[in-house]
Amino acid sequence: MIKINGANIEEIKNEYLSKLNEIKSYKEKENSIQNYWIKNRNRIAIASPIDFEDIREEFSKLDQSGFSEFKTYMINLYEKLFYKRKIGNWLAEKLDVKVCPYCNRQYTFTITKEKQKGEKQKRKDKKTTRPEFDHFYPQSKYPYLALSFYNLIPSCHTCNHIKGTERIGINPYLSEFGDKCKFVLKDEDTKMPVILDKKHIKVDFSLENDNITVFGLKELYNQHIDYVEEIIDKAQAYNADYYDSLIQSFSGLGKTPAEIDRCIWGNYIETADHCKRPLSKLTRDILEQLGIK
Repeated sequence: MIKINGANIEEIKNEYLSKLNEIKSYKEKENSIQNYWIKNRNRIAIASPIDFEDIREEFSKLDQSGFSEFKTYMINLYEKLFYKRKIGNWLAEKLDVKVCPYCNRQYTFTITKEKQKGEKQKRKDKKTTRPEFDHFYPQSKYPYLALSFYNLIPSCHTCNHIKGTERIGINPYLSEFGDKCKFVLKDEDTKMPVILDKKHIKVDFSLENDNITVFGLKELYNQHIDYVEEIIDKAQAYNADYYDSLIQSFSGLGKTPAEIDRCIWGNYIETADHCKRPLSKLTRDILEQLGIK
């Protein structure tokens, strides 16, 4: 739904590869799949998402008799690196994705705190809360992509577990819903677009795609009807003249137009800022439908 943005993505990707190369346990065996991955691991680890299908084709041509063993090897390697060696914590902190890119409903802050005095001390003296990493191509089916940078999507617990091993079409590193797929309000009975009638509101999308179906986004967003009603109430209260007067009042405080909108609507409206707060895309799309933005 929301694209993972960041001017330093390339830098993070290269740092990530360096961390993978600190590991000395890449041992070849009598397993053609595993050996192929080890020899090509650097290329595969930082491959662009648009190259994943080509990589899948490469591995499909290899002897598959060792696939099960290779899958176990890769899953264990991922667990070792992302949990025992804490690469997962490091990557989450570096990416700093604040809202789940799959649903734009849940915060995904990465927070590391020191253990309080008196708490049981183990090897590490820090505790971390961070997003989970979904494998865009599930590692159970595509283990050779288990450590690929662009296959690791920081996401909320709900989306990661709902998706499971399902395939979806939109990789947040590549694209987002944007104007191609918008939230729309419809009458629950007639299915026609509604503007300010709150009696039978239903949240829908302007088109269907795999992401909407797999993550159950229609069902989830229809749990936010109270939030939608608040936006409609504000739209009714803030007619054009009143809205303009608010703009003038806030401008006197040195606020930018984007900051003023955030004060009024309680969310980020600009598309580039949708990664900063949950329900931001929903807010913008509704305001567009209501003729406010």
